[in-house]
Amino acid sequence: MNNLALISLRNDHLNDRNETRDSIDTAIYDLISEINLIPLLVPNSPAYTNDLENIFNIEDVKCVLFSGGNDLDILKNKGAKNICMTRDKVELNLIEFCKKNDIPIIGICRGFQLIANYLGANINKIEGHINVIHEVTMIESLKKIQVNSFHSFGLKNNNLPSNIKPLAYYIKDNTIECFRTITPFRSLNFMWHPERFKGAKIDSIELIKNYLKF
Repeated sequence: MNNLALISLRNDHLNDRNETRDSIDTAIYDLISEINLIPLLVPNSPAYTNDLENIFNIEDVKCVLFSGGNDLDILKNKGAKNICMTRDKVELNLIEFCKKNDIPIIGICRGFQLIANYLGANINKIEGHINVIHEVTMIESLKKIQVNSFHSFGLKNNNLPSNIKPLAYYIKDNTIECFRTITPFRSLNFMWHPERFKGAKIDSIELIKNYLKF
């Protein structure tokens, strides 16, 4: 039996080549290896994700990881620019696949935002989170860790849907940096990038294993 992690991809249009490409930070592979899974990349093609049950042995799929990159289409009125509506459709299909088959999700940055929005939370423009290192506080242990930050949209720690359980926050502006869900699907979501430099990799992997039962 294979232990697969399905991984979504960022999507970018190269104007100088008139070419659209799917891509991923290869550091994701090391992160997946740390939790003893095999990465399988999911192309940004809704047709491919409409019938996943007939492509995989469901028992082989241990999680779905939503990688970073691209803004959500629902944020375009709030200043989002690097939008890929096709990717939105693919990842929404993957959420339904996970709900139906009780497969846990790991959301990173954009993935965090997608899941929070899906559950009814408000994602808004924030300041001071682009290309910085800052300290976040783990809510249950009060442990403080240094993490990277590469986002201009975030989630405030107020008026959250009841199924969003905050795990870490940035005290200076009260934004949520990590949360988990149990219903309507299991997920663990990071606003920082665990795969990158200063991504609190050890703490992040421990969270993944503990909350998603790997």
